[in-house]
Amino acid sequence: MNSRLSIEQLVAGFRAGDLCPDAWRQDLRERHQGAQHLNSFISFDPASPQANRDAPLYGLPVSFKDNINVRGLPTTAGTPGLAGYVPQADAGIVADLRRLGAQVVGKNNMHELSFGVTSANHAHGAVANPADERRSAGGSSGGCAAAVAAGLVPCAVGTDTGGSVRIPAAFCGIVGLRPTTGAYPADGIVPVSQTKDTPGLLTRTVEDCQFVHHHLTGRGPAPQPENRPLRIGLPERFFWSDLDDNVRRDGRRAINALADRGVEIVPVNDAALGEINECIQFPLPIYEFFIDFPRFLMKEGRGGDFLDILAQIADPAIRRTLTAQLESPAISYTDYVQALMGKVRLEQEYRALFAGQRLDLIAYPTVASSAPLLGDCADEGHFERFVRNTDPASNLAAPSISVPVAAAGALPVGLSFDALPGQDELLLAHVRRLSPWLGVS
Repeated sequence: MNSRLSIEQLVAGFRAGDLCPDAWRQDLRERHQGAQHLNSFISFDPASPQANRDAPLYGLPVSFKDNINVRGLPTTAGTPGLAGYVPQADAGIVADLRRLGAQVVGKNNMHELSFGVTSANHAHGAVANPADERRSAGGSSGGCAAAVAAGLVPCAVGTDTGGSVRIPAAFCGIVGLRPTTGAYPADGIVPVSQTKDTPGLLTRTVEDCQFVHHHLTGRGPAPQPENRPLRIGLPERFFWSDLDDNVRRDGRRAINALADRGVEIVPVNDAALGEINECIQFPLPIYEFFIDFPRFLMKEGRGGDFLDILAQIADPAIRRTLTAQLESPAISYTDYVQALMGKVRLEQEYRALFAGQRLDLIAYPTVASSAPLLGDCADEGHFERFVRNTDPASNLAAPSISVPVAAAGALPVGLSFDALPGQDELLLAHVRRLSPWLGVS
């Protein structure tokens, strides 16, 4: 019911009375009942609209990754040790969306504690991919992506530390936005890394993503440059290397389509970006987790539960990694400081690249491969391969959006576009302009 309406059309229909929120919720319940095999929700509770009918997102159904606090609903972060945690206040992003008129419909399944990229959750079960139910939905915001891709909700809010919104968006064939870090409130969210974490949006189209983003930030669309084509950098040495054949094929076809429309495609040498990112990728989030997660628990009155929660982690690989760092730290304070200095160097390199080549955006395959089969999710090599391309934007704190570019009937492939930090509105305006040529809107 109404699954092909844009979010703007859906909200307008609710506000005008042409669409009935109660009927939509009943349809949502029926669709959820028929899609439980996807395992995209940990809790499901669509509420009646409480907002003023004039609210800009009146009646919009939104689901949230289960590490984001929603008052009255459990926040498990996908881990057994938090199963009894029911927050009494909304996270900032939830409060903002409620104020805009959106309605919470439930909490989405995820990779345990956000420490993974497949959402093969050992406590709540794996999230299946609606595009091919034999495959993973990706992670760590896999339940969010599966719910949007299956038409269960038009918008979901996940979190992105090193790619956890964009990776599942690419695998499920939808749009995933990581905004500039700090653009959306991050309070009330079970953290991994304060430096890298941000809420992000998962929607069916760029149009939907832009509509919700603009209401969340209160900023209108950025003006488009006049009388010149867009210049998009193609970072070939690092981001476009070591790709699966279908990813390279579909990504190149999309880039060629843009070139055919007059977009200037500029090959750039990005080798330094990959080298700098290596010193940041693991030290930063691992070190900060042991500061930020206990601090979150203390704020929620559960400071004494930290070690017990770690002991109850259901995924043996995650438990092993975190226990090892706790007992015999592999990441030292010196490593952490070097990672922070690496962030500074990474931003300098990005800004020099954009300025030197007069780039508006850079573009690259979101993930180097397609979604793995559910039976292959235990492969520990997936993590580094899947986050390789998404992690630099996270470390840069830059806005990044993944859009689907695979041919109809093929396994989904995402193409990411990045701008510089703070250029969220420009990024969305440019990609909205390009999306019809990519086969998305």
